[in-house]
Amino acid sequence: MTTLNNGEQYSKHSTEFQKKASEIGHDVKDLGRISGDLATDTAHIAEERVSEYYKEGVKRAKGLEGNLETEIKKNPLRSLLIATGVGLLVGTLWRRR
Repeated sequence: MTTLNNGEQYSKHSTEFQKKASEIGHDVKDLGRISGDLATDTAHIAEERVSEYYKEGVKRAKGLEGNLETEIKKNPLRSLLIATGVGLLVGTLWRRR
C-alpha cells in the first residue's frame, strides 16, 4: 500500500469511529432520559400506593377506636385493670433504663 492509501484508510476509519462515538453518545443520552422517566413513574406509583395504605390504615384505626370504646363501655372495670397493668409494666421498663 502506498502512503496515500494508508492516509485514506486512516481517514475512513477515523470518520467511522467519530460516527459510532456520536451514535453511542446519543444512545447514552437517551438511556439517561429514559432512566429519569422510569424513576419519576416509579415515584408516582409508590406515592399512590403509600397514599392508599395510609387511607386504609386511618380507616382501620377509626374502626378499632369504635370497637375499643364499645369494649370499655361494656367492661369498664376490666378495662381499668388492663390499663393499670400496662401502665405498671411500661413504668417498670422505663425505670430500668
